[in-house]
Amino acid sequence: MDVKSILPHRAPFLFVAEVVEILPMERAEAISNLPSEAVQDNTVPLWYAAEFLAQTGALAVLAGRPGGERTLMTGIEGMRLLTEVPADRPLRAEVTVLGEKRGMGKRRGQVWQGATLVAEGVIWYARTWS
Repeated sequence: MDVKSILPHRAPFLFVAEVVEILPMERAEAISNLPSEAVQDNTVPLWYAAEFLAQTGALAVLAGRPGGERTLMTGIEGMRLLTEVPADRPLRAEVTVLGEKRGMGKRRGQVWQGATLVAEGVIWYARTWS
């Protein structure tokens, strides 16, 4: 799957490096590689985890839909950084679509590094047309 055909993001703001799985409007799983020189203290920051979940979730919502649709992050609920992990190792995001009504919805996600749960939370979104 070509991530760039779905997400408007481009380097260095495109955090999804590889798509592992997508079930449209159900779930998505993706890999990200955050270089340690991109952050000050060489650990994965909460803002990065939140945006990585938002981008992965957007893939779940937009996969299989007509071109020109986008999702905008409209809120973050209960987002927590559970542990500090080094930034130079791959991260995996798992996102589940909880529901959508009239173009507004929410997705629950977790960010993992290996077997370590790094962050989790709920991302609210609005589906728009560009």
